[in-house]
Amino acid sequence: MKNGKYLVGVVGAGGIGRYHIAGWKKLPEVCVYGIADTNTQSLEQVSKEYEIPVAVKDYKNLIKIEEIDIIDVCTPNSFHYPVTISALKNGKHVICEKPLATNSDHVEKMIKAAKENKRKLMAAQNNRFSYEGKMTKKIIDDGELGEIYFAQCYAMRRRELPARDTFIKKELSGGGPMFDIGVHILDIAYWFMGCPKVHSVKGVMFTKLAKTRGITGTWGQWDPDKYEVEDFAAGFVLFKDGRALQLNCSFLSNLPSNWSAHLYGTKAGFIWPDMKLFSELNGMHRDSTLAPIIRENEPSHHLEIKHFLECVKTGKDVLVKPEESLEVIRILEAMYISDEKKKEFVF
Repeated sequence: MKNGKYLVGVVGAGGIGRYHIAGWKKLPEVCVYGIADTNTQSLEQVSKEYEIPVAVKDYKNLIKIEEIDIIDVCTPNSFHYPVTISALKNGKHVICEKPLATNSDHVEKMIKAAKENKRKLMAAQNNRFSYEGKMTKKIIDDGELGEIYFAQCYAMRRRELPARDTFIKKELSGGGPMFDIGVHILDIAYWFMGCPKVHSVKGVMFTKLAKTRGITGTWGQWDPDKYEVEDFAAGFVLFKDGRALQLNCSFLSNLPSNWSAHLYGTKAGFIWPDMKLFSELNGMHRDSTLAPIIRENEPSHHLEIKHFLECVKTGKDVLVKPEESLEVIRILEAMYISDEKKKEFVF
């Protein structure tokens, strides 16, 4: 700390890094003290725009600053692990963009480092902090849906492939839509279901449209010859208690975009984030759309940052527990292994 303020260092000056910085800047007890990025142009631009005192190309030089309390990791996926481990071992609390890492072994080592150094660690799964996320979880915890025995999850984009190396190069991203957007919808559905232990996973991966000449992307064009990850993925998760979850993800589908989790409950069904409730009353279908009387307008990314700071200050547990993120990464990892081996992966 310095002058009574928590000092934050942000690693990654890209779009999500800027979004996080804007969230930290809202908090009066915080000073965004440093920024690190290998891209000199982005580094200079962001440090000047947000008046950040320290700007370095090597994240290790940022982490070495003793006064910094929190490191916010906003790098490409493959760098989440080395930056987070270095920060934890240097006594920093860490909030890290999703996915927490690209394999479960790295997440386990992150958790161990956080415990050994008595520091907070949280994956930035912002959907849990959205109004729709929090209200749906409360509805479920209040028993309104009964037992959620099955979930169908969709992270489907029609023509929205991020045409940058950090998304299409496997060594940087860890995977395609399964890791980029599938992790979001999987995490929140898994949370809604109470984070059950996993029994087995069956996954399939396709790279069809991204390798096809003439496919147009609304987020820019990519080189099909350099595309290394899947553009469509699907999987089935069986939990040890007998419940199950289905997951579909795409960057370039030939069907409409779909961002939703369909929850099948014994008392009622629910579609998130549309807040649609389906049940029965006196032998009649009862369908309704829930709407807030008063709702928060603050972005969920900023709410997760505020929550993480509160946990650092008070010592309370983070909402996105690292152990839950570990199970999510194990599921995603198993999807790829299952596809490669052409059989179900049993834990």
